[in-house]
Amino acid sequence: MPVAVVTGAGGELGTAVVSRLASDGYAVAAVDRTLELAAQVPLRLGAATVTAYGADQTDADAVAELAVQITSDLGVPAVAVANAGYAKFGALLDMPAKTFRRHVDVNLLGTFLFCQAIARRMVEAEQPGSLIVISSSLALAHSDQVVAYGATKAALLPLVRGLAGELGAYGIRANALLPGVIETAMTGGMLSQPGVREDLLGQTPLGRLGSPSDIAAAVAFLISEAAGWMTGATISVDGGQSIYGQPQWIRQDRAMPGQPRWIPGLGRTVTDGERDAG
Repeated sequence: MPVAVVTGAGGELGTAVVSRLASDGYAVAAVDRTLELAAQVPLRLGAATVTAYGADQTDADAVAELAVQITSDLGVPAVAVANAGYAKFGALLDMPAKTFRRHVDVNLLGTFLFCQAIARRMVEAEQPGSLIVISSSLALAHSDQVVAYGATKAALLPLVRGLAGELGAYGIRANALLPGVIETAMTGGMLSQPGVREDLLGQTPLGRLGSPSDIAAAVAFLISEAAGWMTGATISVDGGQSIYGQPQWIRQDRAMPGQPRWIPGLGRTVTDGERDAG
């Protein structure tokens, strides 16, 4: 049974990828930052072929040990999906250095460490494989108050090209997926605000928001023989949202020079009268 590893497995997107790979016949290592979070994945899925592992991907030693342990337990991975990430809204002028650094550590350094550790096991065993990096549509277009997230997700694209360029000789492919707005518990609060869903649908040519299964299906394609001559690619999975740029959850009202104020970028502001009536 081929082996796949998925980080950020405890989230809805990660769990969907784990589920798809397990149903496609993989023994899946579901990884999250703690074993407690990861252990919920096989319980939710009821999948005997899913094994939970805990590791902080910002810790080089922990990631190296994780790769060795998975190889010992399950075998050399044929697939690795770098899905774990971190995001926090915040105005650029107010952002603490530790918040920006956290984005760098999780999104960029952690992804590098994970891909490097798994690739080393593949090369050592002369095992061809596929690395999938989950980036974001924010890698290509700006949205206010997510500058740290966008910058680190953008940095993943040359990382993927580097992985593809240097690992192709070993039969290892590397590709990036750029999801648009996906309906999850994390986005649910924002999508429930007045008019936000309607605005987003109006900016989405295919007329619906994404689901975690959409990303899982894209992963399944990229690791398949049908994509066997694809490496170093960046693929948008966003229903066409990127045609119109990046949806703006929050934007600046710049009517008063030097005195910008933040207002909703999607939907509409609820008036005091509507708030009272509700």
